[in-house]
Amino acid sequence: MSKELNVRESASSRICSVLFLLLTCSLWLPAQSTTQAPAGESTSRPAQPPTPPDAPAPDPGTETTAPPKSAAKRTLNKLDPHCIDVIFHSCWSSPAADPAKSTPSDEEIAAKDIDVGYYYLKDKNYRAAESRLKEALEIMPSSPVALIGLAQAQQKLGQRDEARQSYEAYLKLNPDGSEADKVKKALAQLK
Repeated sequence: MSKELNVRESASSRICSVLFLLLTCSLWLPAQSTTQAPAGESTSRPAQPPTPPDAPAPDPGTETTAPPKSAAKRTLNKLDPHCIDVIFHSCWSSPAADPAKSTPSDEEIAAKDIDVGYYYLKDKNYRAAESRLKEALEIMPSSPVALIGLAQAQQKLGQRDEARQSYEAYLKLNPDGSEADKVKKALAQLK
């Protein structure tokens, strides 16, 4: 019984001494690192990589890169009163928009909607394809590519009447178009 008690006491004293050692080291190491490095500089990595002895050292006055900002400065920039970082970054004191950049034309917007609509068709997301292709047709109502894609999406969604109307609208625009035979076959399947 006394042996068991001695073993427990020696184990607990060892644990206490290890914990004391860890606590002392954890308090000593941060104090040691703050005394070695000047304020605002990191000790984990040197400011500049070492250079070979025969390489000329750059003149600090001609360097174009800004010195790295400290963590405190990065935090202060995040807390800038002119910006909000909640879901997205927004600033109300931003510079004016570049007048050289023009807004996209209706044809470019419609072409983008058609591209995205066909992407959704390939991805089998027929609701999204239908929505984007309808948006393209609002801008360019006589787009045969958008009409075929819309009809295909509507057909996959089980909207037979709407698909038939879209296919027929294509045939009215392009009765002899390159896709006319495929459209006629699709219409035959819908009837």
